Amino acid sequence: MMSDFQADNQRKILVCGSINMDLVVQTPSLPAPGQTLTANQLDYISGGKGANQAVAIARLGGKVGMLAAVGSDGFGSTLRANLQQEGIDLEWVSTKPGPSGIAIVAVDHQGENSIIVIPGANGKLSADDADLAESAIAQATLVMLQLEIPIQTVLHVVRLCRVHNVPVILNTAPAPKNFPEELFDVDLICPNQSETALLLNDHPPVDVDQAFDAARSLLAKGARQAVITLGELGAVAATKMPNGKPLIQAIDAHRVQAVDTVAAGDAFLGALAYKIAQGSALMEACVFASAAAAHAVTVRGAQPSLPNLDQVHARL
Repeated sequence: MMSDFQADNQRKILVCGSINMDLVVQTPSLPAPGQTLTANQLDYISGGKGANQAVAIARLGGKVGMLAAVGSDGFGSTLRANLQQEGIDLEWVSTKPGPSGIAIVAVDHQGENSIIVIPGANGKLSADDADLAESAIAQATLVMLQLEIPIQTVLHVVRLCRVHNVPVILNTAPAPKNFPEELFDVDLICPNQSETALLLNDHPPVDVDQAFDAARSLLAKGARQAVITLGELGAVAATKMPNGKPLIQAIDAHRVQAVDTVAAGDAFLGALAYKIAQGSALMEACVFASAAAAHAVTVRGAQPSLPNLDQVHARL
């Protein structure tokens, strides 16, 4: 189980995922179909679920590298430079001909968001790229993935991790309609409410009791551990015990005034991976991650909102 992993300060967490330039607009409300709104502000902010989670780990003091792709456009060089400033190892970040990944993010006055993602170079990250990085995968303390890159690439990386006995954390965002059954067979699966519904072909869990049931189902499908994030309701963490029975616990959310929820999940997941790589048990890691997410929603922007270690400890 994940809680048994020993920390190794010389080994990196490898994040395999997306790198985007976020075009963030501040609007009074999110647009309805056919509605035209005037935005108050436009910001260019480095983002992408993979990059956000890598930055979250690095800000906390973790050693992290990326297996990813940027485009040959101006955004690509900017995104690289920003990640280098965070101390992230970019040896396995390739440059693909054409545009980088772009996300158009609308954020309303209540901090809720609506996002449109154009994959760009992220859609060109291939199994061949993973094979070139096999030595980095084999040497990683754990590998973290999301689903803003091709699903076949994700599957290939998970298979390489199995070959080398490297733990896998899979954030199922954004969840596809036809989620491969093979991807349940990971060390830790991490969906939110809507993603849980897609994975299980069911309704989203709307309370902790329903999330407990959903977590049991995720373990039954093959995951060794599962964390379902529930927004302001907190999270539910589940572990498959040696006797076959699940141990499931709830984690309360912090009460804060949210101004922008866009990177809350990435802050949570990066902090979760950081603590697990240090050898923490799942519940302890989730409590820490909840504090990281609480900080993130109080700051506008994706990567600007990701906390350092002192900021997380202040909320604990």
